[in-house]
Amino acid sequence: MTEFLRRPTHRYDDPLALVWIACAERVGFRIERTPHAYASTDGRGTIFIGTDDILDPDDSLAQMILHELCHALVEGEAGERQVDWGLVGSGGRNPWREHACLRLQAYLADSVGLRDFFAPTTDFRVSFWESLPADPFTASPKEGGRRERSCVAARLAAWRASQHRWAPHLDEALAASAAIAALVPRVKHNANAGPDACGESAMPSLWTKAAEPPTRHPAGHAPIAAYHSDRGCTGCAWAFVERRGLRCRHAPGVRLPSDAPACSRFEPADELDCLTCGACCREAYDSVEISKREPVIKRHPTLVIIHDARSKLRRHGSRCAALSGGGTSTESYACVIYDDRPRTCRDFTRGSGNCLDARRRVGLSL
Repeated sequence: MTEFLRRPTHRYDDPLALVWIACAERVGFRIERTPHAYASTDGRGTIFIGTDDILDPDDSLAQMILHELCHALVEGEAGERQVDWGLVGSGGRNPWREHACLRLQAYLADSVGLRDFFAPTTDFRVSFWESLPADPFTASPKEGGRRERSCVAARLAAWRASQHRWAPHLDEALAASAAIAALVPRVKHNANAGPDACGESAMPSLWTKAAEPPTRHPAGHAPIAAYHSDRGCTGCAWAFVERRGLRCRHAPGVRLPSDAPACSRFEPADELDCLTCGACCREAYDSVEISKREPVIKRHPTLVIIHDARSKLRRHGSRCAALSGGGTSTESYACVIYDDRPRTCRDFTRGSGNCLDARRRVGLSL
């Protein structure tokens, strides 16, 4: 009798891992497993993730890829060209960058009910992640509120995530993750798993941390936010009323009911404050044109630049030279020529589409 040794022709792969490997590839990264690092990048498009034998039981390859993609979004394209997103040796000195990454990770995972499932497994899990509020982009007034550094960086990253390069692939991966989670039985213990290294009974499955995805907002652009249950679209800065009813600047083609609930991008219209914003006077825009008849030209000549018969306000770096304050996340802004400010500034009204666009550009709005 002749014996034949069967040779495998395929291997089994975790479908969730395949979803996120594909997502990383579609936005321009390669995933490579290595026994020499927990997680690292080479600045040339490769993300290294530790092999299974060096990872903890609650490490998910999918979560680790999502986390590294969030770092890429926080650091931007310049950071992509640096080893470890330019974070080498900076974790202790600049924790706000890691905090921004985690705020974004919570925001993205929340959109499909997987914040607990996609929780990080590093030391930041206890020191930061678990203290995040339901709205991950908020900080206490003492820390600076919406202007807190990691909140600003995380919102800018969320804006990058909404762009063409990222949005379709992130949305697809998050939706696929939620679909897979919905099919996995919520069995707390694996009957086939033996005791762990300490002789204790097997740990609960990570899949038990998955929750139902939140209901989408009627406009379809974001989930309804349970943490804004007492607020509705009519009180949001992004809502506006036209002849045919209530609309949202995030989805202007959709007509909303007057009782539409607040979504995760809700921003209280009654809390917009120029003195805590200053967005239109700083990096949101790069120049303020002045007509020849503006009084600012004669009254504040040192603040005016005239070139080729065109006049504009001088700038100090990314800020208008007439803007003062804002040195810390709790210091107010002010215009030193407010009474003589140009017409361009006067026409830039609080709560307008241009105002909100400026706030988004500096990371104060989503």
